[in-house]
Amino acid sequence: MFVFNAGVPSFTYLLFLHLQSALGYPALSAALMSAPFAAAAVLGSRAAPALSRRLGPAALTAAALVLAGTAPALAPLIGTGPGRRAALVVLAAGGAAFGLFTAAVFALVLAGVRGAAASSVSGLLPTAQQLGGSIGVTVAGLAYFSPAGGANAAFGHAMAYEAAVFVLTALITLRLRRRVRPRAPRGPAEWRAGVPQVTASTAGRALIPGGRPTRGRRR
Repeated sequence: MFVFNAGVPSFTYLLFLHLQSALGYPALSAALMSAPFAAAAVLGSRAAPALSRRLGPAALTAAALVLAGTAPALAPLIGTGPGRRAALVVLAAGGAAFGLFTAAVFALVLAGVRGAAASSVSGLLPTAQQLGGSIGVTVAGLAYFSPAGGANAAFGHAMAYEAAVFVLTALITLRLRRRVRPRAPRGPAEWRAGVPQVTASTAGRALIPGGRPTRGRRR
C-alpha cells in the first residue's frame, strides 16, 4: 500500500496540474478530461470481488502493470490535439486498474496475516496509504519541476516516475502471490461434506462434559 500510494495521488495531482497550468485547461475542462479515470475506477471496484476470488493476488499484479503502462502512454498523448481522444481511453484503462487494486488489496493482504496480527495490520494499512501519498506527491513534484525542455517533457519525467512506482508495486505483489492462493467458493456438496450428518444411531446420543457419548436416558 505504501508503494502503490506513492504513485496514485501524485498521478491525479500532476494530471490536473499539467492540464490547467501548462496546457491552459479551465477547471471544468480538466475535470471532464479526467472523468474516464474516475468512472472506470467505479467499474473496477465493482469487479474487484469477483476477480480477486478468481485470480487472487494476480489481480493486483495485473492492475499495477496496467497502471505502469498508463503513465508512459499518457505522456505523449495529453499534450497534442489528436492524441487527447486516445488519452481518454488510456485514462479509462488506468482508472479501472486503480479501482480494482484499491478495492481488492485490503482483503488480499489481510488474508495472508495470522488472526492475532490482523487488527494491527488493518490499522497499519491506512497509515501506509497516507505516508506513501505524501512522499509520492513530493517526489513526483520534484520530477515534474526539474529542468526539462518544455512542459510536455516535464510531464514525461513525472510519468516515468509513476511507471517506476507501479512496476515496483507489481513486483511486490508477486511475493503476496506466494503467500495467498485464490480459493474457489464452496459449493453445496463441499459444504455438506464438512457438516456432521445426523443419523438414527446418533440422534439419541448426548455428549457429557467428559466427552464420552452416552445414550439418552429414558423416563
